Amino acid sequence: MVIRKVCGSIANKITSKKFGERNGECINLQGEEYLYLVEKGMIEDEFEKIFLEESAKRDDFDIRYLVYRDLRNRGYIIKIHDHYFEAKKTYSMNFYPISDMEHFFVEEAIKREKPYVMAIVDVDGDITYYLVDEEDPSGESKILPEKIHGTIVGRRVIIFDNPENIQSTTFGKYEGTFSHLSLLEAKYLSDEGKMKNSIEVDKEKYSVYKDLRNRGLIVKSGFKYGTHFRAYEKSMEEHSRYLVHVISGREEMQRISRATRVAHGVRKDLLLAYKSPEKIFYFLIKWIRP
Repeated sequence: MVIRKVCGSIANKITSKKFGERNGECINLQGEEYLYLVEKGMIEDEFEKIFLEESAKRDDFDIRYLVYRDLRNRGYIIKIHDHYFEAKKTYSMNFYPISDMEHFFVEEAIKREKPYVMAIVDVDGDITYYLVDEEDPSGESKILPEKIHGTIVGRRVIIFDNPENIQSTTFGKYEGTFSHLSLLEAKYLSDEGKMKNSIEVDKEKYSVYKDLRNRGLIVKSGFKYGTHFRAYEKSMEEHSRYLVHVISGREEMQRISRATRVAHGVRKDLLLAYKSPEKIFYFLIKWIRP
């Protein structure tokens, strides 16, 4: 990263405000710091010239500066790194500036120290902050039904014989004269030896469904919330804790924003579920006000 150096009496004033790194009688400033001090009138220089010079060095400087400026205005002390800002006020957190036109990349999220914050700048220049952490979801529901016989009809499994047997479980839906299961539910019960049906399902989504069930969570459709699943920790008499969205190697920020806002609005936690060759990762995404 290119350093700008300021010396003399102004260096002491800047140091007292927690900018830059001291270098003898001078102070070394990153581009975002220098431009901010120019904007605030603490350094005499041409704002436009500096902005364009720094933007020529890296094409995401506009995004970085808007985030840096916002955090500084909120009272954060910031140490600048190549890909993120280490910001401290009452607590220390890493903020990653990103455009709303970019993607959430799973491999990057796995490698980063968590929790961290995505500082997403939209096309209007407004900034939304999402906390990202790794979650270890678990529940207390592990009751399976007795062996049942079902018939695959369309995109579900219908239970005609003794349909009431699933009433005491968290699987399927009892309709009086019959019961029915989703294909994911039926596949899981088949794998657990409770059914004999051979069922084909989406492997990625089923892997997440099965893992959540094995963790003791009650898993139901999340369609009404725009996600793949909703998950309960104890019983369906309580509100579901999680909305779970299955992703591949990357996901559009626009989709994450929609899902996060919905989850926040209905007081649930959003989990992005990713199946790697080794394990399933669950990323907790929350809207925050820094």
